[in-house]
Amino acid sequence: MGPLVDPSLKKDEDMPKLSRYNQFYPWRDGHYLAFNARSGAVALMTGENYARFEELGSKLATDAIDGLSSEEQALLKQLEYGNFVHADSFDEIEHLKFDHRRLRFDEASLGLVIAPTMACNMACKYCFEENKKGRMSPQVVASLLSFVEKKAPRLTSVDVSWYGGEPLLALDVIEDITVALLEMGKVHNFKYTASMISNGYLLTNDVVDRLIKLKVSSIQVTLDGPARLHNDKRPLKNGKESFDVILQNLLYASTKMGIGVRVNVDKSFQIEMVAELLDQLEEAGLRDRVGVYFGLIEAATTACSNITESCYEMTDFSQIEIDYYALLLQRGFRIEKLPSPSPTFCMAQLVNSFLIDPDGDCYRCFNYVGDKSRASGNVKDPINFDHPNFLKLFQFDPFEDETCLSCNILPVCMGSCPARRADRGLTKDKICESWKYNLQPMLEIIAWSRQQAHQKAMAAKETV
Repeated sequence: MGPLVDPSLKKDEDMPKLSRYNQFYPWRDGHYLAFNARSGAVALMTGENYARFEELGSKLATDAIDGLSSEEQALLKQLEYGNFVHADSFDEIEHLKFDHRRLRFDEASLGLVIAPTMACNMACKYCFEENKKGRMSPQVVASLLSFVEKKAPRLTSVDVSWYGGEPLLALDVIEDITVALLEMGKVHNFKYTASMISNGYLLTNDVVDRLIKLKVSSIQVTLDGPARLHNDKRPLKNGKESFDVILQNLLYASTKMGIGVRVNVDKSFQIEMVAELLDQLEEAGLRDRVGVYFGLIEAATTACSNITESCYEMTDFSQIEIDYYALLLQRGFRIEKLPSPSPTFCMAQLVNSFLIDPDGDCYRCFNYVGDKSRASGNVKDPINFDHPNFLKLFQFDPFEDETCLSCNILPVCMGSCPARRADRGLTKDKICESWKYNLQPMLEIIAWSRQQAHQKAMAAKETV
């Protein structure tokens, strides 16, 4: 049988074209890793299929597709499925731009980061929130609910992230707000979801059960290394240690909700410390129950400028990350850091997302909360979209930046952190996310992790 021709490829506007966001890397045993930043697709290709892909790519580049073999047509279909190939009439940049701007100005989805208190039961050495007190008053709660009520008839979803301070110090406030929002959702038919950022010390079994009823589905908890380091960096305000209590709390919490363990990293942190922490998580029975990821400590505010010398630049941190995630893989922990496409980077780029502190002041960034000079208004007042503090972070558009526009991983970071870009006077090479510098080795780790997960799943089936 001679070469096949797909009739659907005859029309000029339907001619297939390789995506500008493709990445192909040699892997092991002659295989190749394929990644597309626009779809987030990760695939494993045989050496034979990669050679066929290169030949196919040459044909597509010259529109010479009248003689594709059946194998090439099958490969083309697979590539189209992962967005490695698209119709020539499809403009990837314009598509991304549309999704980005549609989400930026979407008023049907409301995102709220709510800090019911800025008080905390810990005295972390690097904390930018300093020693704040107070909790959200009934008056501010009423203003917050009125703020949502005015938007409610046009909403399809409300997503809340509880923040602080330590939000569990104001669990009663969380309950009051949640009950009201759930009732409001029934009346106006919008979906309600919630998550939380907590230090985990107050996350007792009873509290977990209460949070489940309040629709909190996931919690991020920080462990700054193994017990000896965590207890030094994150002591309770009364001087007592917190590590063992947190691990005990996570053992139950992880059976009820998603738990992400964030490990904050600075130059004092070494891989031996990661290994020690993983030992302790495994001994506690948490290896298969929590996701572990590493956060870069940044001197993001004037309050934490004293730690500048101990902070990594992103380029250096990206290389440290490789070793840390490789160790997670080696120890059998799941890898949850993925280069996933997103239309926006964070809430600062969204017109309908707000961070609200206990006084009702509204902010555009986690790093700003509590600093009234950086507030963009108050929840009791009409939103002022012309406020300088609103516009400062919102105004950046990655599609108007030549470096971002030409970047082959733009869909993954969308210009990176607006606050890092606006506040710190960094050069362009220090603004990008770590994916810019470690994508290939991280994709290799992710591929191994997926194989590992598949093997575990198959082994589990065999034991049933």
